[in-house]
Amino acid sequence: MNQNKIEKPFLDDEESNFDIMEWVFNFLHYWYLFVIGVIIALGLAYLQNRKWIPSYKTLGTIIIEEYKAVSNAQALMQGFGVQAGYSNTDNQVIMLGSNDLINRVIDSLPQLEVDYITKGNFKTRNIYNLSPISIQSDYIAPEAYNLLFKINLQPDGTYLITVDDDKKYEDFSIRGRIGEPVSNNLFFLTITSTPNYGTKSELYFRFRDKSSLVADFTSRLMFNYKSEGSSVLEVSLTSENYQRDIDFINKLFDTFLAENLERKNDAANKTVSFIDTQLEKVAVSLNKSQDEMTNFRQKNQLVNVETHTTDLITKATNYDAELSELRLREIYLNYLTDYLKTNLSDGDVIAPASLGLNEPMLMSLIQQINDLNLKRSSLSPKNFFYSQYTDEIKNVKKSINEVTKNMRAALNIEKKEFDTRYAKVQKEIEELPEKEIAMSNIERNYKMDDNYYTFFLQKRAEAEILKSSNTPDNEILDKARVVGTTNGDKKSKTTIIFLLIGVLAPALIVIIRELTNAAIRSTNDVEKGIPFKLIGIVRHTHSKEPLIVAKYPRSSFTEMFRVIRTRIEFVVQRKKNIMLTVTSGESGDGKTYFCVNLACVYAMASRKTLLVDMDIRKPSINVRFNMSNAAGVTNYLIGERDLEDVIYKLPGVDFDILPSGTVPPNAGELIRSEKLQGMFAELKKKYDYIVIDTSPIGIVADAYPLSLISDVNLFIVRNNKTNKSFFRKIINQLKNDKIENLYTIVNDISIEENKYSRYYSKKYNYAYGYGYATGGGRNLFGKKKKEMADKYFQYYQDDSDL
Repeated sequence: MNQNKIEKPFLDDEESNFDIMEWVFNFLHYWYLFVIGVIIALGLAYLQNRKWIPSYKTLGTIIIEEYKAVSNAQALMQGFGVQAGYSNTDNQVIMLGSNDLINRVIDSLPQLEVDYITKGNFKTRNIYNLSPISIQSDYIAPEAYNLLFKINLQPDGTYLITVDDDKKYEDFSIRGRIGEPVSNNLFFLTITSTPNYGTKSELYFRFRDKSSLVADFTSRLMFNYKSEGSSVLEVSLTSENYQRDIDFINKLFDTFLAENLERKNDAANKTVSFIDTQLEKVAVSLNKSQDEMTNFRQKNQLVNVETHTTDLITKATNYDAELSELRLREIYLNYLTDYLKTNLSDGDVIAPASLGLNEPMLMSLIQQINDLNLKRSSLSPKNFFYSQYTDEIKNVKKSINEVTKNMRAALNIEKKEFDTRYAKVQKEIEELPEKEIAMSNIERNYKMDDNYYTFFLQKRAEAEILKSSNTPDNEILDKARVVGTTNGDKKSKTTIIFLLIGVLAPALIVIIRELTNAAIRSTNDVEKGIPFKLIGIVRHTHSKEPLIVAKYPRSSFTEMFRVIRTRIEFVVQRKKNIMLTVTSGESGDGKTYFCVNLACVYAMASRKTLLVDMDIRKPSINVRFNMSNAAGVTNYLIGERDLEDVIYKLPGVDFDILPSGTVPPNAGELIRSEKLQGMFAELKKKYDYIVIDTSPIGIVADAYPLSLISDVNLFIVRNNKTNKSFFRKIINQLKNDKIENLYTIVNDISIEENKYSRYYSKKYNYAYGYGYATGGGRNLFGKKKKEMADKYFQYYQDDSDL
């Protein structure tokens, strides 16, 4: 028979081994796992969401002003404002988050030193500002900072403190009374009540050291400009305790503005201090000159000098004023020289304009060294720019020294020229009468000291006026407030995550089970990658009847065998004179069970049917029909009996039976004998259908000779038993051996899987036998496939006894 002609109706399009619908049905089969998984997931999500605590974002805004240069009217008091390095907006943002500033903020908020905590079944909260007690500590041991203390408050005002969850201090306990100090090796403290006292009887507290608080707030502190190009800075914190963050941000703003104002007033304070020092010296000289003039007048009874000496005294007085300016310049140069030698790291250098010295080069250098000094002061010595700024300061210092030397040389020249002019006037004065000369000298000294004193008083008044009018460069736009929560969607996310786990975990279990299952569990496992077509399936049954088909002729079980009978007739293209061989991979696959019921189906069609037991090594048919001692095939082959004598017709059985007979020692030779072939040739003349039950082909080769003389060879695969790899190994071997007319039967299919197989019936062009076979679009099994399939399922649902 032409093999291509036989297989043509069953040729399918090439498909991928992955079948999404198969996996869908696998998942549906284990629907209860997904229900359990979802229920557990929702329960775990509920418990997890019970632990949820809202996290609040607290935000405040501050205006960071740009640096504004001083006007000409203010140039006289240059140095009294904040330096440009501090006024740069980026630098101020860095300063706002600096470690030193945060340390100062924490020092001004002593309530941060203790965390007050409550614990529930699911939530642990920090009850900042809501605690029923307040703890004031005088001493805290270093090891106490890492401990969580538990305090039980009693109605009589006493309390008990223990250490929570620390085996090292499991014996620690201390009793005390509200308002009374207690001490031990870990702390000295006093616990007082607050307006919230009595709201809780049990709570926890933990001491926080400054370093941990600084690290905590520094890590959470965020800075963002309100918009691009804007100088409005948003300062925010995110935590579960928004009231604590509000207090911190507000205190941070206040401290920052106070520090900015303090820095602005620093130069003014130094200038006022310098002027006060000079005023003290000038006051002494002025008092002395005034006393000398008073004493001289009283002693000599003089009220005024002569009129003709007025011009000389006026000229001498002008020279005295000029001498005062020269002395002021010399004092500043001496101050600057000493300052550069000894006090360079103490702060800003007083600008020369603040003392009336308008030297552009020197003013520029002083401004540069002040800026460099301020920049370096904000860095640590290990910083890369620290050494760079130090080198620049040294260079500017050298320039200042050079300018100072040049100014001092110019000053000396001016002093020499002044001395010449002053000596001339002094000589003219010496020619006056002795009392007039003495009086004029005293008056001149007095006026010079008085002018000098008045000058410093004026400068000091200007400095105080500017200092009192100073305001911070920056301004608080909005105090800190809560702007929203940052984890409001956490509950829904948690629920979704747990639901995904609840679905994925069962899916993973199903996938692992399917991938690691070595047994064939569906028709799809049989059809994947094998050259031999599936011709039918047999459902699982609990009945112990040997002839189920005969007892339940209208059951779905019987209908499956009718489907197989029809397909066999379609394969061989005739309805009688058919001989078929049934084998399997190993014992227990149900081939004998299948042969008996298939023979019964053929017999029910009023056809002469013979069931032959060719499993002569381990016969099964004689056992099923209580024919253990009956003669059979082997007895005929060795000549002990005639063929008619070994064919039996049992009561209640519609087909004839040819048992295997006595188990021979040379089974292989008998099966390959010519007499056996002649026997089957003679039997085919007498019977319309011959069903041969052979030995498992995966164990012995007895089925090979019989497959060559059979019209159809059926390979039985048992669901949930036959090993996949073993099955494919046998199939590949049969393919290599070029066994023809071989088809597969899946036995022992469960009811649930049979329902799901309806999908595969469409895929392979039949619905449990009532489908279409691809053959040029021709309907080979009738036009009413749907009605027949529904009728089949009705059978399937009614045979519950099976």
